[in-house]
Amino acid sequence: MCPSKYASWIPRIAFGMVLVGYGVNHYRTLGGFVGMAKGVFPSSAILAGIAGVLAYIVPALMIIGGVLFAIRKLCCLSKTCILASLGGIIGWAGLAVLVGDGNAAGAMMPMIQNAAVLLILYYMIKKASCSKMPCASGACASGSCASGSCK
Repeated sequence: MCPSKYASWIPRIAFGMVLVGYGVNHYRTLGGFVGMAKGVFPSSAILAGIAGVLAYIVPALMIIGGVLFAIRKLCCLSKTCILASLGGIIGWAGLAVLVGDGNAAGAMMPMIQNAAVLLILYYMIKKASCSKMPCASGACASGSCASGSCK
C-alpha cells in the first residue's frame, strides 16, 4: 500500500477534467467560439475558413486528451491531443497578431494565458505523476506514460 502512488492520481484526474471542461464549454458556446476564431482574420477569407474549421477540432482534442490523460491510457495519443490543442491556441493567436486584426488578438489574451498556464501544468503534473516513486517498484505501471518512446 503506497499512499504517494494513489496521491499522484488526484492532479492527473483534476487536470484531465479541466481540459474536458474547457472542451465541453467550447462546444456549448460553439457559435461564439467559431465567430471569434474567424473574426481574428477579417481580411483573409482563407485563414478565416481554416480558423473556423479548427474551432471545431480543438475542443475535441481537449476532451480526448483530457480523458486519456486522467485515466492514464494511450499516453502518446493523450500527449499529442493536449499539445496540439493548447499549442494550437497559442500559435493561432500568434498568427493573429502577425497577420490578423490586432484588436481581436488583444481580446484573446486571457485564452492565450490560460493555454500557456495549462501547458506548464501539464508538464509539471506529467513529470510528478510519472517519476520514480520509492514504493512503486521504480516507475509508473506498465502501459502508462513512462513506458515506450513517448516520455
